[in-house]
Amino acid sequence: MSRPALEETKFELIKAHVLDPDNSPLSAEKYELLERVISASKVLDKNPIQKQAVAIHQQKYPNISRSQAYEDLRLAVRLFNTLHTFDYDMWRTWLINDIVQNILTCRNTKSEKDRRIIAMEHANLIKVIGEKPEELPDPKRTEKHQFYILIQNNNQQLKVDLNNLKDLPISALQELSRAIYGGTEITEADAEVIMKS
Repeated sequence: MSRPALEETKFELIKAHVLDPDNSPLSAEKYELLERVISASKVLDKNPIQKQAVAIHQQKYPNISRSQAYEDLRLAVRLFNTLHTFDYDMWRTWLINDIVQNILTCRNTKSEKDRRIIAMEHANLIKVIGEKPEELPDPKRTEKHQFYILIQNNNQQLKVDLNNLKDLPISALQELSRAIYGGTEITEADAEVIMKS
């Protein structure tokens, strides 16, 4: 005869266990499994990488096997939706569809109560979708502004326009590099000294 899984345990039994753990109606085996799964879900919240979470879970419970630790994590993901497994896009789509369905249902009736519900649902829809921005972002905004790099060397400040910098020939870029770094190139001996230090 097979034992029922933890997911199939009645909600009332788990609720009674949570409210009064000293007089728990759960069997010792299910009690231990529930404690491990709750611990695994907390570990997953802090360490979403499964391999690391398994290692931490096995440190907390050294008497379980690696496969049991993975099974505890899988069960924790199924039973306790964490921040890392929750599908916000699906939830937002469901919420919008539900609000629209409520509006359509209420629109078919002509009662005053339904008109108030429609107004509340419109307010909820605005909260979910958000207000239309007063001014849409300009995709060509970066073309309207000039961006500069300020280079400071020996109390001298040089303002270099980024748009002009990319168009400079290589010789001008090398001259700029010499000006920034003092105009002296390092020799192979200097490079060896730097590498050894």
